[in-house]
Amino acid sequence: MAGDAEAARDARPGLVGLFRDMAANCARLGAPTYADLSAFVADRIDVEGDPDTPSDLAALLAPYADARIGDMVPLRFFAAVQRLALARQAPALALYYASLGGSPPTTPAARDACRVALLDTVHTHGPEIASGLRMFPQTNEVGRTAALLAVLREISAAWHLPVRLHEIGASAGLSLRVDALADAGVVPIERPGAGPAPVIVERVGCDIEPLDAATQDGRLALTSFIWPDHVDRFERLRGALQVAAEVPADLVAEDALAHVRSLQLREGTALVVWHSAMWMYLPFAQRRAILDALADLGAAASANAPLVHIALEPVSEAAGEQHVFHLEVTSWPALGEVPAGVTVTRATTPPSGLPVRWAVPCVGAIVHDSSGRLLVIQRGREPSRGRWSVPGGRVHEGEGFAAAVEREVREETGLDVAVGDMVGAVARSAPDGSTYDIRDYRAHVVGSPQPHAGDDADDARWVGMAELRALPTSPGLIEALGDWGALPTAP
Repeated sequence: MAGDAEAARDARPGLVGLFRDMAANCARLGAPTYADLSAFVADRIDVEGDPDTPSDLAALLAPYADARIGDMVPLRFFAAVQRLALARQAPALALYYASLGGSPPTTPAARDACRVALLDTVHTHGPEIASGLRMFPQTNEVGRTAALLAVLREISAAWHLPVRLHEIGASAGLSLRVDALADAGVVPIERPGAGPAPVIVERVGCDIEPLDAATQDGRLALTSFIWPDHVDRFERLRGALQVAAEVPADLVAEDALAHVRSLQLREGTALVVWHSAMWMYLPFAQRRAILDALADLGAAASANAPLVHIALEPVSEAAGEQHVFHLEVTSWPALGEVPAGVTVTRATTPPSGLPVRWAVPCVGAIVHDSSGRLLVIQRGREPSRGRWSVPGGRVHEGEGFAAAVEREVREETGLDVAVGDMVGAVARSAPDGSTYDIRDYRAHVVGSPQPHAGDDADDARWVGMAELRALPTSPGLIEALGDWGALPTAP
């Protein structure tokens, strides 16, 4: 979880770089007003950041000159400004915020006027903005609960138990009302065939500084972090606040690790630990400790007291994958065909959580011969055409995962296999923008062990460790096999 996104968020590009990054993100995510204002702020700081004669803007932002990308300084700055507009203290700027009934600046004259309004707001309300800059992002985007509810329904169908829902980094705890949000039509119901929503008997969230959605200040803070061009998100938040007023949830001021360590299993209930868009704010050591604490608790779980960890977090900042959130699910004991403790990527979403793009189910076969060699094929099609990997491919409609393993090995190598346990899973981006949820299973050959390439494989062979390392393999293959203890034992 969090992969190369961690390194990107720890970068310190300076204030100009931070606001240029914000401008690019806003342009990519359909927020032209903030895209323009972010680029404008970057330009102003670049030319007016003289420490001897700083402008109002440069002086206001100077304390954050060495901030990380992950500190979200531009987002905090614009939220502080938007709070003023929401409170009717920046009327000239509100004219350009669609969220407040204004018209986004689309002409050069309108963009110039919007920029001037921003500078005037900074000049007039500098102390208030400086105070607002100290607030960490609290988006509490309830669109993310559409994916959560789909998994909760699967949990209910598997174990027929009421759910105790705990959220770490809960902000105002709006996501804890996931079932009521769907009932009220605030978020759509994904995969209705999964069955009814579970009965949620406990809703508890923890946050370092939880917000109270019942207060004006709490609602103002939540609203201020939504980008003004995203009117649909404002409408979802408005609906969620109405639901929160009717459905109680408990919030505690506590860090995530302490909360997870305090959790206990309870017979006759399923414990679900959920979080979204908060993992990147935690130090690596704390993230590792949370995962270890969940694994320790999961070791005592049973079908009458299961534990499930559901996360919707960004994992990569690679080109084309910025702002792609992965829905990852880990359960104790096994959930469906996924063994206990194995994490699978079920879907991807944009930061807002909608739409949900469910992953394409795929399989891989880890087959060793009596000498400890590994069965590999050279891919004849994209992705990774020409590279070597284990046999595998997509699961057909209505086909089980084990059956898909048997079919794929037969089609690509001509070998018949008996399928064993699933040993791990990886997520890979597809050329069309979808995600492959690849689940790898051990298998052993039944009958002749001589492979013959077929279907979309250009070649098939048994390899020892030295030959495997010498081949151009699919990205991450050797690392994953090493993590699972599945590398060839033959030299």
